[in-house]
Amino acid sequence: MAIKSIELVSGCIAKAADDEPVFVLRGQDALAGDTVRDWARRALEAGCPEAKYFEAIELADKMDAWPNRKLPD
Repeated sequence: MAIKSIELVSGCIAKAADDEPVFVLRGQDALAGDTVRDWARRALEAGCPEAKYFEAIELADKMDAWPNRKLPD
């Protein structure tokens, strides 16, 4: 599961170039889970490993379970 403390040190955020565009979805975002599921489906159809798909689906489920969800601000 991707969490802030890990992503900043060794995850995709840490690996991104200083000037590389990134897009972050938070667990509190009511749209995040479905957005991640859509990405996971597209990634699988494009040939990404099934393990990456299932990792994303697990993360989407955890996002949906996050308390105090709201629309992006």
